[in-house]
Amino acid sequence: MTLYHVSVQRDGKWYVGRVLERRGVTTQGRSLDELVAMLRDAIETLWNERDVQLELVLAPESPASARPARARRKASA
Repeated sequence: MTLYHVSVQRDGKWYVGRVLERRGVTTQGRSLDELVAMLRDAIETLWNERDVQLELVLAPESPASARPARARRKASA
């Protein structure tokens, strides 16, 4: 079983994941569960690999990025 590390960052309401060991797989999901499902699908489709292990490496969120967009707009107005 192959282990891949995935860099995960928040982009608004989305989680964006990029496989670190190999180029070519970057995808997104509205939840971490959805992101993992999308990553597994992309890895199987592009690299023909099944039953891979994924280790998510989460980027720390800044306090401003953790707030909803509406609250950020209100705070900057």
